[in-house]
Amino acid sequence: MAKSNDKINISNFTSIIAIVFILFQTLGSIFVVFFWSRDNFYLLNSYELKVLYFTLKQALISSLLVCLLAIPISKAIFRNNFMLKGIFIKIMGLPFIFPVVSAIFSIILIFGNNGFINTILEMLGFSKISIYGLKGIVIINIFFNLPIAVRFLLLAWNEIPSEQLKLAKSLNVKYLNYFKLIELPMLRAILPSTLCIIFLICISSFSVALTLGGGPNSTTLEVAIYQALVFDFDFAKASSLASIQFLVCMILAIFVIFVSKKNSSFASQEIKFFGVNSLYMERSLIDWFWIIFAVLFLFVPILFLIFTGFFGIFYLPKTIFLAALNSVVLAVFSGFLGVCLALSLTNFFINLTSSSKYFEILSIFILATSPIVMGTGLFLVLKTILNLEILTPLLVIIINATMSLPFMLRVLLPAVTKVNEDTGKLSDSLDIYGFDRFKLITFPTIFPAISFSMGLGCALSMGDLGVITLFSFADFQTLPLAIYRLMMSYKMDHAISSSVLLIIICFFLFQLFDYLGKFYALR
Repeated sequence: MAKSNDKINISNFTSIIAIVFILFQTLGSIFVVFFWSRDNFYLLNSYELKVLYFTLKQALISSLLVCLLAIPISKAIFRNNFMLKGIFIKIMGLPFIFPVVSAIFSIILIFGNNGFINTILEMLGFSKISIYGLKGIVIINIFFNLPIAVRFLLLAWNEIPSEQLKLAKSLNVKYLNYFKLIELPMLRAILPSTLCIIFLICISSFSVALTLGGGPNSTTLEVAIYQALVFDFDFAKASSLASIQFLVCMILAIFVIFVSKKNSSFASQEIKFFGVNSLYMERSLIDWFWIIFAVLFLFVPILFLIFTGFFGIFYLPKTIFLAALNSVVLAVFSGFLGVCLALSLTNFFINLTSSSKYFEILSIFILATSPIVMGTGLFLVLKTILNLEILTPLLVIIINATMSLPFMLRVLLPAVTKVNEDTGKLSDSLDIYGFDRFKLITFPTIFPAISFSMGLGCALSMGDLGVITLFSFADFQTLPLAIYRLMMSYKMDHAISSSVLLIIICFFLFQLFDYLGKFYALR
């Protein structure tokens, strides 16, 4: 039952529209593809079972390694005070908005056949290591998702009551007992949901497997769905693969939700300097190993890519800059639509007593659904109404906005909840409800979070290589698709420079909206 002081958003009508929209995008898109191929629907054959096995294996290995690495890295960052710590924590989040295609190039430059590592190994007389296949997919997945896990765990470390840390220090509780009494309860609360989120991101990864898969033995479900639609025009196979992926993700994730005691949240878009709780924690020299490892693994590939390709930007063909303009326009519209949907859904969630559980379920619905199947479902519904020139940009905007919702909600929901707790009763007593409350009280307070979400949505959309690979027409292309085509044409110098251009635009959009929010807050 909704409490009166919870009614602070635009209207319940927009919330209903947003929920129906998400249900159609997830369950509806799979149903549309299934209905289109209902006469030819079949269960998985032996090859597709191998694809399912590989998909689950790479996602499980990646998510486990991410969480295992995030624990010591987050602990090392949290309990050590060093110069520019706040800036370092903020920069740690940048790989998450890093374009997938650019990340692939940065990893190839370090670990590829002619990369930095293999060059050194060859000089020392050792055999080269291959980046393609399972190893490459896992490395890229860790590169992208480690910052998310570290961010979640940093917030969890900071939420340990300082009284517990003071008492443990005064009683000289150390080593295994300290871990069992202080750290383990926190990890048991936060790790299941963190592991689940990262597993879902890895299982639905498309661009990484498409470029680094290395052959039929390293194909994921997303790539198999793409191949079924593009090369075989087999809607039945795409529907069966998407249904299996959705069911596997839902069974695992719903189990984790009800086992998990805590919802993974961004809580605050800018993590502050942890100067209180960290004072009561024992430090170790090995902490610096983990901090240096994080710097080398996350930042050296990015810097190496920028150093290699930056000056080549000035020699790129005009078509690349036109593709970049297309991407910017689509990204801004996608970010705006995502924020509108996220605000409408936030209005729905704050009226629920167990909002975190429902929020996680909605996030899982989105992350468990193949973006390619979403796009195909919408295409089949709208293709008789709209021509391809209008439909393709529309599909890119809608799908990218939908896929960014789980991350936008993790920023907006805590911000709106806090405003509701601080001002809800006073607003009720003054009879300020609905849109008036949102306009006068909620919006001015949460604008920094809205602006941050907008920047996040734009950056994620800008770097996406997914739906556009299916529905691009004539010369219309986004920058990630142009980079992929350059790769396939072996024009690697132009591809690397275009990747650097993509990084610059992504970070510019993200920082632009983030600073707009901060500027508004300081007025």
